[in-house]
Parts: sequence; structure tokens; C-alpha cells
Amino acid sequence: VQSLTVDSTTQHGQKAVDDVSFSLKKGEIFGIAGLMGSGRSELVTTLFGEYGNKCTGRIIINGEEVQHRSARDAMRNGLSLVPEDRKLMGLIVSQTILKNISLPNLNKFASFLSINKLKEIQQCENMANDLSVKTPTLHALVSSFSGGNQQKVVVAKWLLSQPKILILDEPTRGIDVGAKYEIYKLMHKLTEEGISIIMISSELPEI
Repeated sequence: VQSLTVDSTTQHGQKAVDDVSFSLKKGEIFGIAGLMGSGRSELVTTLFGEYGNKCTGRIIINGEEVQHRSARDAMRNGLSLVPEDRKLMGLIVSQTILKNISLPNLNKFASFLSINKLKEIQQCENMANDLSVKTPTLHALVSSFSGGNQQKVVVAKWLLSQPKILILDEPTRGIDVGAKYEIYKLMHKLTEEGISIIMISSELPEI
């Protein structure tokens, strides 16, 4: 990221992100610390193509400059984002675990004009098991689960898209110590597999 500057969508004439540059290496966890309102979430949602449309600077992935005008563009270039507010932006809480994990990944299960239901269930089940989502069935509603399990569902749906770069915005907020530990373990496992991670936290000791 080179000299990224982004206009605020809520404060006219203000910058949400002002001249930010950084490099992220393969298999690295890059930490961003900052309080809410500091522009940290605006930075990563801009990278993901989901914040405003007035920005300058360059985003370069594997030596090629890219432009992300939507989340679909970002996903095409290997990015996934676990957002700060999982209930507002990360989940459809009135839907099942299966639907939440599969929704951004329907192209993986598409066969001509239909969805391969067996493939959908198998891949979502594998991902839920890999992340130790505690549920008797994928058809359980997400609203019935704890914050830790809900967060795992959000992570599962974005990992199913097989990202090269995973952005985690406050991934451990509002979850218990055990679930935090599992998230940390998962992050290190992903970096060992060559996935790069950008992690935001308002807790400096966590970074």
C-alpha cells in the first residue's frame, strides 16, 4: 500500500485515511493498533473495496497494481475481510450456519443454473469442523450461538473463499478467553500455510 488517502464518507472535507503506506509479506501477521474512529476500519474496508469511492494512492499485490471497486473485486484478488461488527456486517443472524458460510461462496457450488447442495453441505461442514464450531447441525440458526461461535462462522465463510490475504478487524472482541485462544491458534496455522493476515485491535497488548 503506497500513500493511500481516502475521503471520509461522513465528514465533508475530512480524510478518513491520510497518506498510509505499508508492506505485507507472505505468511506474516501485520498488526494495526488504534482506537475506534482512528481510521483503521476505513483503511481495511477501502482495501476490500467497501468504503467510499474517493481515494488516491496505490494498492499493489504480487507486483501488480489493483483497484477494488467492490468486495467481489477484492475477493478476485485474494482478499477476505472479517469485519469489526460481526452481527451488523458479518452475519445474517436469522439464517443458518450453512447459509452464512456458503453465501459469499455460491460460485464454488454452482453447476449450470443450479447449486450442488451436496457439495455445499460437505465444504461448509468441513470448514465448520476445521474451526471447531460447536453445533449439532449446520441448519441451526446463528442467532442461537455464543459470540465466540458466531465469530468462528464469520471466519469460516471467508476462509472458504481461499484468500491469500485475510483481514481481521477486532476478531476477538466480545468473545471468551477460550475462543480467543482458538482464534490465535488459527491465525498462526494460516500463516504457516502461507496466508498473510492484517489484524486490527484496540488492545495494544494483543497486537
